[in-house]
Amino acid sequence: MKAGNKKRIIITGSQGCIGTILQDGLINIFDLYLLDLKEKNTQKTFNIDIAREYNRLVKILRNKDIIIHLAWDFKEDFPREVIIPQNKLMAENVYSAAAEAGVKRIIIASSVHADDYSKIKNKKDFISRNPWPDSPYGASKVYIESLGKYYAKYHALEVICIRFGGINRGNKIIYKEDPNYDKVLLFKKDCIDLIESCILAKKVPNNFQVFTAVSNNRNRVHSIKNFLGRRPKFPQQ
Repeated sequence: MKAGNKKRIIITGSQGCIGTILQDGLINIFDLYLLDLKEKNTQKTFNIDIAREYNRLVKILRNKDIIIHLAWDFKEDFPREVIIPQNKLMAENVYSAAAEAGVKRIIIASSVHADDYSKIKNKKDFISRNPWPDSPYGASKVYIESLGKYYAKYHALEVICIRFGGINRGNKIIYKEDPNYDKVLLFKKDCIDLIESCILAKKVPNNFQVFTAVSNNRNRVHSIKNFLGRRPKFPQQ
């Protein structure tokens, strides 16, 4: 893809784990614009509080092609019984600002915790369209998915909600983070490949899709099917 024809991609939460992994994998393919409270203000990086600076967010989003929304305050995380209203507000602002700024597609981070998989055994195709979250964190993700359906139907946004599994720079199973981490590990390269495919997809069926992003782990219970036809390549067996 020639430099002048590169898609202009916004990444919110650019300094988080997934954000930095995507930067490493996509920087030479797309024209990246990075938003985070830890970023400096330059032509392509923006120090911005997405929950509070709506008008500035709209301005930044103008003339961009796709938003990857990852920003999150992880004081609200699995399995903590904590709700941070700013997380929902950030998603609300991103959807609304995208519609106002004319951005056509949003790829937004949901989570496997949107639907309780902890008791599922001997199954490789688990995904529910009527999810039961396993935590306040998961419930917030369900809300964000539902809000995406609204914007897909009434504002013609293309919305892709990805229920991310566990991802870390070392591709390690971290039981301290989640006792079921071996079921949901997402290898870095699988994550990058999946996001690249979401960016390059010509169309999002029905303007809305939700699917689970985990690697092909031996103990996985989730479906690895998606509208892209992409399958994870790891772990190599």
